[in-house]
Order: sequence, then structure tokens, then C-alpha cells
Amino acid sequence: MKNKGEIYRISGPVVIITGLNTKMYDVVKVGKEGLMGEVIGIERDKSTVQVYEETSGLRPGEPLKILACHYRSNLTWTA
Repeated sequence: MKNKGEIYRISGPVVIITGLNTKMYDVVKVGKEGLMGEVIGIERDKSTVQVYEETSGLRPGEPLKILACHYRSNLTWTA
């Protein structure tokens, strides 16, 4: 699985990325500043990331990396 990619486009807190095999809700480190974000959409070879910090310093072409895959929880019912 590729875990490094780059920024394709930025629009406010939403960043389009390319070069990663992402899954929904993956946590990613965005740009040289290492801003935290979460994958909220996937279309073909691009993923949409919601960044949780100020994105004004980000530029297309900056690197990014998957930090963690989405969380899974097994729920069980006990009576």
C-alpha cells in the first residue's frame, strides 16, 4: 500500500490529494507542516481530505502521509 502522496488542490479546509491508496476515514498528515486531516471522499485516483487546522500555508505538490487507518470497532451484545 502506498502511504506517501502529494497535494493536488486546496480549497479552504478541503484538500484534494493524489498518489495514495486511501480508505474512508484514514488519518493523514498533510504538507510540510504536518497538519492533521481525515479522508472524507475518494474518486478514482484522488481523495478528498478535511484538514482540521489552518491551510493557508499549504501549496500543491507538498507531501503527505497516511498516519493511521480508520478505526474499527467490534460491537457485541450480551444479555
